Amino acid sequence: MLPAVPEDLRLFSVPENGDAARALATAARRARPRSRPGRPTPMLLAVDGNGLVHRAFHAVGGLDGEPGEAVERVLGMLARIANQARPTACVIGFDDPVHSRRRDRHPPYKAARPPKPMELIELLDELPELLRSLGLEVVTPDGLEADDVLGSAAALASRRQVAATLATGDQDAFALVRPTVRVLLMIAGGRLEDVSPSWLRARYGVGPEQYPAFAALRGDSSDCLPGVRGIGSVTAAKLLNAYPDVEAALADPGGVARLLGPWVVEALRGDRQTYELNRELMAIRTDVPLDQAAANRRLDRRVVTEVLAGRGLEELADRFHGSFRQLGKAAWRRSPEPG
Repeated sequence: MLPAVPEDLRLFSVPENGDAARALATAARRARPRSRPGRPTPMLLAVDGNGLVHRAFHAVGGLDGEPGEAVERVLGMLARIANQARPTACVIGFDDPVHSRRRDRHPPYKAARPPKPMELIELLDELPELLRSLGLEVVTPDGLEADDVLGSAAALASRRQVAATLATGDQDAFALVRPTVRVLLMIAGGRLEDVSPSWLRARYGVGPEQYPAFAALRGDSSDCLPGVRGIGSVTAAKLLNAYPDVEAALADPGGVARLLGPWVVEALRGDRQTYELNRELMAIRTDVPLDQAAANRRLDRRVVTEVLAGRGLEELADRFHGSFRQLGKAAWRRSPEPG
């Protein structure tokens, strides 16, 4: 069991009755952790590097963009995320570009996505080393994805008793939202949607704990994962508001039939393997090793300026460094695990 997190690190107040209007109001009043005077409150920022690069590449026109423009956009977006999160520690995750354990398990996983243009592939190859040269901690886990780094960062933050902000374009990360963990959802146009537990209830009718079951029932076309036959977002939310999980619903077929119709019972029974496979493939890992000291390392202004000047981006240096100015200025609240 993870340790209780101090009250001053709570990012959200979670409504007890799930009322949508109250949930929206609660989300709008979200408060940051309270800092001691002159000392920042610990905040771990974890960023989905692939999601960031994809959005930057398409935001500048994709193949029609000017050379170097996508790199500048990535760094500008990252600076904006950091300025909003005010992290004292940071890690950026990238997908393994060669090997996928999820595709090994289920070859159709993401198989129908169009091939990436070579320019985007080169950008994804280039960015991890560039970010490392700026002094940021970058992790590309073997056979796994950026969101597995985010899940591991969220688990680390809970163990070390700090709040966490996860910036990603993948909705699977909604399952990681907690009173001390928020998601900044990267969407088109460079906007960031602040995802809280109450935002999830208002948008989907379920909380973060139920989101994995909700997503597995509904499916995810972007990952080539069909859902349970005939069950969409509305039916999935109704089912999970009546039962704690799908297993409980299957144990009460009569109740499900009265609530939603006998066809839902048949769908759950007939597509049980689809649901279980989706749960397995959508599950975000929490065991990716992270270098805690590197994540908490301060950026060197001289290094940042030299690296960016070498790319003709010296005008971005002050903004980029300033956005990460809190890095290393707050210690983890709990000692690291032995060994």
